[in-house]
Amino acid sequence: MSYLLELQQEDRRYVVGIFESEETVHSFIELIPFVKKTVDKQETFTWIDYTMRFEEMPEYFEISYNNYVYVLSKYSFVPGDNVIDFIWYPVHQWDKKKVENKTYIEGMTTVDAYSIPNNDVEEYIKSREQLFEAGKAHYTKKGLSVTRKGIGTQDGEYVLVEDSILYLLDAYAVDIWEKTKDFEQFLKQYQE
Repeated sequence: MSYLLELQQEDRRYVVGIFESEETVHSFIELIPFVKKTVDKQETFTWIDYTMRFEEMPEYFEISYNNYVYVLSKYSFVPGDNVIDFIWYPVHQWDKKKVENKTYIEGMTTVDAYSIPNNDVEEYIKSREQLFEAGKAHYTKKGLSVTRKGIGTQDGEYVLVEDSILYLLDAYAVDIWEKTKDFEQFLKQYQE
C-alpha cells in the first residue's frame, strides 16, 4: 500500500509526495531535525505522531531523500500556537496493478459522519435507507410527522418524529436493523 504525505496547519495544506510504505514515510520525516515525534503505545496498536512548530523552523531547509530535494520554509506556515502536522494516509495507485474482476480498493468511504469499509458501503447505505423507510412507515401510519435532519453534522443524520429525535442513522442503528429487520424489535434493542 502506498501512502500520501501532507503537511497541515490550520487551513494550509501541502502535499509532500507518495511513499511506498508507512516505514518510508517515517524515514523521510525523521530526516528533519526540528520535528517532534510522539509515540503513544496502546494494547493493540502504536500511534506515531510528528509535528513541527513555526518558531523552531529555519527560514530554509532542504530534505534530501533518494537524491530528490524537498524544501521546507517557515514562511510557508503561520506563526502562533498551532502546530504543523505531518499527515499520511493510504492511497490507491490505479495504474500500478490491473485486476480482472471487480475489486474494491482498500480504505473507507465517509457516509454522513461515519467511515465505512469500501466493500460494505453499498449494503450499509441500503440498510440505512431501509431503516429510515421502516420508521417513516411505522409512524406515518399513526399520523405522526417523520423527518430527517443533521446530515453533514458532527454527530450525523438522525430521525425526528414530531420534532423529537427518535434515533441516529449511524452504524450502531444500522447494525441493529440488519440483525432484526423488524422495526418494533429494532426500537426495543436500540433503546436498551
